[in-house]
Amino acid sequence: NLVTVNDSSNTFGDTQLTVDVIADDLLWDLAKSSKLVCEASSEEEPEIVKTNPDGQFVLCWDPLDGSSIVDNNWAVGTIVGIWDKSTGLLGATGRDQVMSLVTLYGPRTTVFMTLDDGVYEFTLGPGNQWICSRDKIQIKKDCKIFAPANMRAAQEVDGYAKLIDHYMTNKYTLRYSGGLVPDVCQQFTKQQGVFTNPTSKASPAKLRLAFEAAPFGRLVEMAGGKTSDGVTGKSVLDVKIEAVDQRTALAIGSANEVDRFNDSVLSLVGA
Repeated sequence: NLVTVNDSSNTFGDTQLTVDVIADDLLWDLAKSSKLVCEASSEEEPEIVKTNPDGQFVLCWDPLDGSSIVDNNWAVGTIVGIWDKSTGLLGATGRDQVMSLVTLYGPRTTVFMTLDDGVYEFTLGPGNQWICSRDKIQIKKDCKIFAPANMRAAQEVDGYAKLIDHYMTNKYTLRYSGGLVPDVCQQFTKQQGVFTNPTSKASPAKLRLAFEAAPFGRLVEMAGGKTSDGVTGKSVLDVKIEAVDQRTALAIGSANEVDRFNDSVLSLVGA
């Protein structure tokens, strides 16, 4: 039974499932055997590990995001950010990434990745062959789909409560599973949407900057979307990574809706 609790927790105190460990082990095997990877770090053990001194790239991954919903057999995924060794990870920003990719495990297995000219989707087909199923994906500036995370923060942040009320009053479609990967990846398939995860004193933001927010930020911004760090209103890709386990708030998706988040929740105009 793969969906059983393993006899360990990661350094954040999250209970690890057997599938978490399997996914993490597979990625470590690849990172340590690759001649291209000089350093790597996993969300399960957030420390930088030297792998091949002659390698060129630094890998940072969340091996199986959505472990709290995996026992429901809901869609989960893997998130990977890649930096050049010239910047490394610490002291760099998400904008310094050379590429990022997210794998979504659902009825289909798909990968969304940034290439030089945009964001592409690849689908795993018969015979384990990858097929390019979408190219140069674009996220529209306006949307009618919302995925509101950390709704507890609405108890303290009046602007977030009003923003959610705006979504409901104006008949936006709620599509939220509690898994970051499917909740953001729908923006690529529907070509619209917004994911919001603000922070408050009692309900602080829990997303990891290096493992989750920065890789997704690169994907969404290269597809024409926008991001907010949820504090200053600036792009999450401009936040300096000062610790491997650094947390961040996040709004990400259709540009006009991220602006609305900044205006409503952060009281910033034109952020």
